[in-house]
Amino acid sequence: MSNEISLIITNTVTFVQGRLKSEVYQGLKRALGYMPEDALYRIQQIQLDPDIENKPWLKEYDGLVTTVCYNSAKCKCAVKKQGTHFPTGLASKAIAYFKSQYMTCKVYDKREKVCKSLNLIMDTGEFEDRDYQTDAINRACNVERGLIKVATGGGKTLIGSGIIAQLNVAPFVFYVTSKDLLKQGRDELHRFIKHNGSSLDVGVIGDGKCDIRDVNVMTVQTAVRACGMKYKKFDNEEKIVKEKGVSENNKEEIKDLIMSAKGIFCDEVQHWKSDTCQIISDMSLSCRYRFGSSATPFRDAGDDILVEACFGKTICDISASYLIRQNYLVKPDIYFVPMSNMRGKKFGTYATAYKEGIVNNTTRNDIIVKVANQMEDNNRVVLVLCTQIEHGKRLEKLIPNSVFIHGSHSSKVRKAHLDKVRAREASVTIASTIFDEGIDVKPLDTLILAGSGKSKTRALQRVGRILRNSPGKEEATVIDFMDNCKYMMGHSQTRKKIYQTEPEFNIDELRIK
Repeated sequence: MSNEISLIITNTVTFVQGRLKSEVYQGLKRALGYMPEDALYRIQQIQLDPDIENKPWLKEYDGLVTTVCYNSAKCKCAVKKQGTHFPTGLASKAIAYFKSQYMTCKVYDKREKVCKSLNLIMDTGEFEDRDYQTDAINRACNVERGLIKVATGGGKTLIGSGIIAQLNVAPFVFYVTSKDLLKQGRDELHRFIKHNGSSLDVGVIGDGKCDIRDVNVMTVQTAVRACGMKYKKFDNEEKIVKEKGVSENNKEEIKDLIMSAKGIFCDEVQHWKSDTCQIISDMSLSCRYRFGSSATPFRDAGDDILVEACFGKTICDISASYLIRQNYLVKPDIYFVPMSNMRGKKFGTYATAYKEGIVNNTTRNDIIVKVANQMEDNNRVVLVLCTQIEHGKRLEKLIPNSVFIHGSHSSKVRKAHLDKVRAREASVTIASTIFDEGIDVKPLDTLILAGSGKSKTRALQRVGRILRNSPGKEEATVIDFMDNCKYMMGHSQTRKKIYQTEPEFNIDELRIK
């Protein structure tokens, strides 16, 4: 059997031509796959199946989830394909694997060249020129795809605008993960990019709108529904996002745009491991230029490879500490308040522990109220983040002059409140997970983490909400809790370790009576 294979690269997937030994093929599946968090549990449950001897396909299950497909019948892609293939974003991993097996790879790039058809430039009067942003834009345009890791406040949308302007290809789609970010994304692209000397007219697709232009902002929810697929909510999303529907004619227009787009830039890219976004990526058949951006593009569940599959490897990494040292962000003081009033309590499940140790913990809630009131008295702009609606409603009743904003509120209500915060007319905001991502409210200077959790993605993004520079802002204060009870103590310790990955974060203990 020959040790030579060919890799045929297309915009979405790369085909493997040539015969592979069984052990080489299995190794490729492992190299381009991952083990889910619950893999061991699933394997254990399978082994308990009393009829397992009659189910050889179950006996062979090892928990692996792979991105490799080998024929149209077994193909997991949204667009079914024949022959062994894997996402093109993982081509470099595949080449490295084949080389480790002493195999010769001939690579054939079958992607079409894209005509530079627009006349776009950046409006340099609309932003502060930062070297790292220019470097990221140039690198992205040279390599044509990749992940851009930039801490919250580092200007991800500006970098995306620069990439769009420099590539000058159409159609181009800037994907956002919620309707709240639709108008914000459109306004920023319109402000940063000029077309023939005037501000760029940017298309908006989502929440009932379908205005298609050369450059567009689109929600992933509308995109996946236009492709005829069902939207599934992201991890920790409060509920299925309700957007105004579009007509059947518009659905066809949107689907055509997705399939004909020459470039995409995707915000909050950690969500692109989801079925929803994997479908969009695979439907983007004409898309040569692919970029994903986030403060935390990598996740906690071991499935990072699915994000890389869409875009390729990381091409720049701008940390919060770097931005703090360059005076682009405010250095935070993070205080852990020790909580031991639930120590030794017996909780049968995590849900019970969370309800009693976090939501219904009167001592803990009283501290949140005390800190919020004190900060308000000191003219601070406070954000209290919780993960359960019940907790947010409870805190809203306890904290005078506070407003609780969550997913059930309309976009209009949420925007109106955010505008008040930006004008420093609302001093204490309680918010659910909808504030974890993408919301730019510069005056915020105090964060109280009323919830719990161990997510690296959410921990850093939540802190990032209060680090942006703003006139008069000199301090950024985070109040977190070291919850000494079952389940929660481990989560608190994990968050502390996550904060410690940023050298410029000051971390200390704060005792409040």
